[in-house]
Amino acid sequence: MDRTMPDEAKVTCVYVVDDDEAVRDSTRVVLESYGMNVRTFGSAQAFLSAVDDDAKGCLLLDQHMPEMTGLEMLEMLKLSRRTLPVIMVTARGDAAFRDRALRAGAV
Repeated sequence: MDRTMPDEAKVTCVYVVDDDEAVRDSTRVVLESYGMNVRTFGSAQAFLSAVDDDAKGCLLLDQHMPEMTGLEMLEMLKLSRRTLPVIMVTARGDAAFRDRALRAGAV
């Protein structure tokens, strides 16, 4: 399998936000094995305080986190007009969650 990425893909970053350290680390290892730049965060607050509004890349965002859920963070990103594409990750999704996430801008 070819794991090379176009040069333009390497200047952007995949941001992984998940409170589960094992999930963050395993996701990072897999994405890096494909040549992607990856930054991980254990909470929504950690991401929001560390990443600039004009950051390039995409966001893998867990739904079930303490303090601020992924969906709450997604809605906050939409209100602040951040343009990162967001992929929601959850082990316990349902149709109502999916619909709300899509309305808030998840892809």
